Amino acid sequence: MRDRSAEAGRARGPHFTLTVATSEDGYIARTPTEPPQAWASPEEQVLFLADVDAADWAVLGRGTHMAAEREDRQRIIFSSTISGWRRPNQLWIDPAGLQPADLPVLVARVARLSRGLILGGTRVHDWFLDHDAIDEVHLTIEPITFGSGLPVFADTSGQSPENCIRRTGLAMVSERQINDAGTRYQIWQRGAP
Repeated sequence: MRDRSAEAGRARGPHFTLTVATSEDGYIARTPTEPPQAWASPEEQVLFLADVDAADWAVLGRGTHMAAEREDRQRIIFSSTISGWRRPNQLWIDPAGLQPADLPVLVARVARLSRGLILGGTRVHDWFLDHDAIDEVHLTIEPITFGSGLPVFADTSGQSPENCIRRTGLAMVSERQINDAGTRYQIWQRGAP
């Protein structure tokens, strides 16, 4: 269920983009420790890295952080057991009781948060969905199926990636095939017709 009280503050807060690669059956990984680069196409990785470079801060869960740890990236890492600054550019927080508008305040002493990138996993996606704080989605659908694994959102197991993203209330504004294997790349935005 979405927290509609957060919607009023969204106009002044940072812009959050969810960038996600999925299988055709809507999974972001087979296991919590499997990084997308283990199965995603090189073309997806180029788009992913462009999103990372365009963002001020990335927001991700502990498992996603550990699967692709980068000391040089500004990260907000959701964890219910670890908190505080672990590196000068990486803040670990328990998101319980926080709102998306709290994140820029928490990292302001290090760097401004105006363009946040939501990297996952499922619980991080759910937190932003529950707060109605996903402004844009960059969705890559790889032409593979997993059959089971980590879904985009907790209650979307086995659903098509498009059905998962429709839950955000965003509309697809573009779609293109990015390689000969059939990998599709879609952009979804808030307020699009």
